[in-house]
Amino acid sequence: MIPLEFDRPMQTPRLTIRLMTDADIDAITAHESRADVCEYLLYEPRTRDEVAEKIADWAIRTRLRRDGDFLQLAVALNDGRVIGELYFSLVSVEHETAEIGWVLNPDDQGRGYAAEAAAALLDLGFGRMRLHRIKAELAPENTASVSLCLRLGMREEAHFVEDMFVKGSWEDTGVYALLRREWEAQA
Repeated sequence: MIPLEFDRPMQTPRLTIRLMTDADIDAITAHESRADVCEYLLYEPRTRDEVAEKIADWAIRTRLRRDGDFLQLAVALNDGRVIGELYFSLVSVEHETAEIGWVLNPDDQGRGYAAEAAAALLDLGFGRMRLHRIKAELAPENTASVSLCLRLGMREEAHFVEDMFVKGSWEDTGVYALLRREWEAQA
């Protein structure tokens, strides 16, 4: 239910999804500083200082209660090593809609971690929060994220042509989404 206080880590068979801390700066910098990781993101590669500043902000964002509130969570293997991050934003309280996103260190891709982590966030959104709809917005040429959306049961809803000016050029946006009733049918 809304509001949600993210007050404890989520566990999956192989992962812990939790709030970020200063101890995560180097692990997050390891992927956020890479040009190949940032290719489909809205920002250029970040320095360690920029990541530290972001984590200081993300670490105190623990509540989803109004439009625009978000969580930026660390994705760690159960041994504690951080391999990526998840984004979860409350888009509309009135329409019970959220947005999900993910970034994984390329060194840890291809093992199903992103799907496992994203599925846990869908469970949080649809199960615990009882949201109606969760969407993902991404670069349509990001085939790995498109494939992940489809594996999660999301459907393509839109392809907006040159709708965002990002890093000096006009870029397309793909929208994928899932409704709670569709998520429940998959379970």
